[in-house]
Amino acid sequence: NGEYILDKKFKQNIEGANKHNIPVGIYFYSYADDVEHAINDARWVLEQIKDYKVELPIVFDWENWDEFNEYKISFQKLNDIAFSFISEIEKNGYISVLYSSKKYLDNIWFNNNYSVWLAHYTDKTNYNGEYNIWQICDNGLIDGIDTYVDIDIMYE
Repeated sequence: NGEYILDKKFKQNIEGANKHNIPVGIYFYSYADDVEHAINDARWVLEQIKDYKVELPIVFDWENWDEFNEYKISFQKLNDIAFSFISEIEKNGYISVLYSSKKYLDNIWFNNNYSVWLAHYTDKTNYNGEYNIWQICDNGLIDGIDTYVDIDIMYE
């Protein structure tokens, strides 16, 4: 419905990370259905982070596949949406990446020279494209956290 929702722990987490020099990245789950909406999404994110140090990527994630037909957009338009978000973030001096599963990277997303965060839950990926971050599972266990967590590998 166009409402932006900031994670309840965003301010606490980013301030704590900045205070202790822990690198920060931002993850944005988008419902954009046109380029203008995607640019507004990016500007909203930029407004939220303007007072903080953000060194890691600002991530664009679009996963509304169950409602894709209701959006009445083409795959080309969806790619334009992602590229618009990423471009708006990067023209403001930040790094931005597209988050997606291998299935959608192979079949939906075109290579528009942006970085990728690959979600592929396997011991050895057979994804042929380039990626900067690899999410290897969503059921990782970390001491001190009592639920499953995503495990990711970031390549420099």
